[in-house]
Amino acid sequence: MKKLFVILVIAIMLASCATETDITEKNADGSPIWTTEVPQSNKYVYGVGSAKLSTQQNSRTAADANARADLSRKLQVMLNDAVSVYSNDSEGSVLAAYEQITVQTVSMSIRGIKTEQSWTAPDGTVWTIVSVRTKDLDKTYELEANQYLNKLEKDKLVLQDKYLSLMADIVADEEKNEATDAVSAAVDSYYQRENEKLNEILDSISPEELAKAVAATLISNGYDLT
Repeated sequence: MKKLFVILVIAIMLASCATETDITEKNADGSPIWTTEVPQSNKYVYGVGSAKLSTQQNSRTAADANARADLSRKLQVMLNDAVSVYSNDSEGSVLAAYEQITVQTVSMSIRGIKTEQSWTAPDGTVWTIVSVRTKDLDKTYELEANQYLNKLEKDKLVLQDKYLSLMADIVADEEKNEATDAVSAAVDSYYQRENEKLNEILDSISPEELAKAVAATLISNGYDLT
């Protein structure tokens, strides 16, 4: 809790309004402003993509995909920044768990993507700008974290069932003099190791505190979550 308090204090101290880009503005040559400047907003994250292929349809499809990829990268960086502050002393399985939750959150957020504009340049290059609101990004992260932990709880039960089943087989084999202590020890060691790994992740990750850390990072970067 102390660590989270520090994060929130830093966020409040650093919070500032991001310069708002009017994406309807045009350059002198008539092209949208966002084709030459990285668009900024305190409520949205933008992704911009362009492509020039053999047909306009193919160019548009590729431009849309590139814009989504650009947005995904930006969200990934933002969430990684938030989690790195919160989990700077994590490693191994716990760190991998944070990374997986981040990937799932980006994937879920992209489902709510909005295509703001498309524009075709005189040379046939198609440009697309997409956006996603930051307002619910912290709640999405919390949801994905909870779902991830719920999956781990189920994995623990599956692991336990397999362990008990194997140990029952070993006991039966021992009665037939077909099993050895080494086999029993190996199975037990594997179970203990995997169970401890799952418990470490479950004990280390707090979806509620993670959501607050994400919100704090967004606020410190000038985003308005209201």
